[in-house]
Amino acid sequence: MEKSNVFVSGAVLAAFVSSLCCVLPLIAVIFGLGAFGTAAIFESVRYPMIALAFAALAYGFYRVYFRREDCAEGEACATKPVSRINKIFLWIGTIVIVAFAFSPSYLGYIAAAITSPAAPAVESAPIVVPVEAATKKTVVLQIRGMTCDACETHIEVPLRKLKGVISADANYKDHNVTVVYDSAQITLEKIKEAILATGYELM
Repeated sequence: MEKSNVFVSGAVLAAFVSSLCCVLPLIAVIFGLGAFGTAAIFESVRYPMIALAFAALAYGFYRVYFRREDCAEGEACATKPVSRINKIFLWIGTIVIVAFAFSPSYLGYIAAAITSPAAPAVESAPIVVPVEAATKKTVVLQIRGMTCDACETHIEVPLRKLKGVISADANYKDHNVTVVYDSAQITLEKIKEAILATGYELM
């Protein structure tokens, strides 16, 4: 394998590792898995891995487009062109690396699109049971382990499925989730248990 391809492959691997903090929660949402709050361990290496990926990618570009083998004038290596396959591999690797590097900006939207239920038809709309003001509660819970926007959906979806939960809105930047619930149907402890079951921790 050409050295440039080796560096591009390493760059792709580094970019992939850097995105695991967001990719793992999305996988959890898709397959209904829990215990992916551990993806937070990848958050600390995200930026070093991205820097490493782009450094390796830059060296790959250098070898493909700028560097030429040292050889005497007239030798075969002096006129040997860069393989078209190497250029294609380089550009495909670039696209993949950029996609991984910017994953936090769009994975949350993908997770939301996958898990958001379809709007019910008008004729089959469910009957909304009013909640007594005395039993309607709002709580804001601080959460440890959220690493990107995709984590919001991972927390919101299981909470919204609980009977008695009116709404659940997680916020990655503030590391919390705001839950509005009917205390006559569900307790705060049950809500906390549902969050812990996803793999995240309560602060």
